[in-house]
Amino acid sequence: MKKSSSNKEDYLKAIYENNGIDEFVSNKSLANHLSVSPASVTEMVEKLQKDGLIEYKPYTGVKLTDEGLKKTVGIIRNHRIIETFLFDKLDYSLHDLHNLSEELEHVKDPVFFSRLYNYLGEPETCPHGGIIPTEEVFIEKAIKPIATFKKGDSPEIRRVMDNTDILNYMGSIGLTIGDTIHITEVDVFNELMLFSINDKTDTHHISFKQAQIIFSY
Repeated sequence: MKKSSSNKEDYLKAIYENNGIDEFVSNKSLANHLSVSPASVTEMVEKLQKDGLIEYKPYTGVKLTDEGLKKTVGIIRNHRIIETFLFDKLDYSLHDLHNLSEELEHVKDPVFFSRLYNYLGEPETCPHGGIIPTEEVFIEKAIKPIATFKKGDSPEIRRVMDNTDILNYMGSIGLTIGDTIHITEVDVFNELMLFSINDKTDTHHISFKQAQIIFSY
């Protein structure tokens, strides 16, 4: 069953993570990303538009306004600084980072996040490969979904969305950020991609839907 969500920040982050700075993100993409119903997306889009945080274009989708981008960058930055700290210093696994980071990102102390960022050595990316945005750099670098590559291509995995199912699957096959996959088959009928990892010969598969939330350059 689809869940509903009233958390505006979740939607803003989803728009950002789907390159909703330069491009319009469809309501369908947001529904898939957040695992909510299309009706829930429509309702929240109306609220965010009323707040001046997004621009909405019928039959096209949404993208962040300047005000929405400023708000979202702050949320994303805090979240990813926390994730990096938990992963690098406290040995949390990739799929255990999200919920705790969601709670800690709301600490109302910018000095805390600034000091933590400096303590970590001012990292450019979080454990999932997303950039840790600054005032000067706030656009994701890895925005090309693996799903857009073809048979014979060998993209390097540079970013993955914070999704429990895909993170668990990647962990089960030993796929991580920085690995190169070699696409051996694209099965359009079954909507699957077959691939091997680095120099290994074992073949794995991933659905087109999953391949939309793993990114390369």
